[in-house]
Amino acid sequence: MSKPSRTPASKAPDDTALAWELAAAARPHLSRAEADHIYIAIGIGETFDAIDALITAIARERIPVGEALAATVSAWLDCYFGQNAEPRLRQLIAEVSTYPPQHRRTATKLPRSSGNVA
Repeated sequence: MSKPSRTPASKAPDDTALAWELAAAARPHLSRAEADHIYIAIGIGETFDAIDALITAIARERIPVGEALAATVSAWLDCYFGQNAEPRLRQLIAEVSTYPPQHRRTATKLPRSSGNVA
């Protein structure tokens, strides 16, 4: 008898890393008190609460995030399917503007002028 094949489950995003990445995106738009509250929540391991607050702030302030970050948030939310906050957070992240990954630009050398600069 052969074993049933399993589809490998995708790896769940690291809650703490996601919280810090969202915090970096949101920080310029947060009040000091709001940022402190979020940083403390991350520091004591309350990452769900911190991510909830960050997604809410990002949507409220209309902070654009990268496509990769939005996809990571969506994958993270998949782990909380059926939780009370999941539909609200999924709706908020769907409303956030995303931008494509930035490509590294190579510096273009400008020709040097042969004249004297006064």
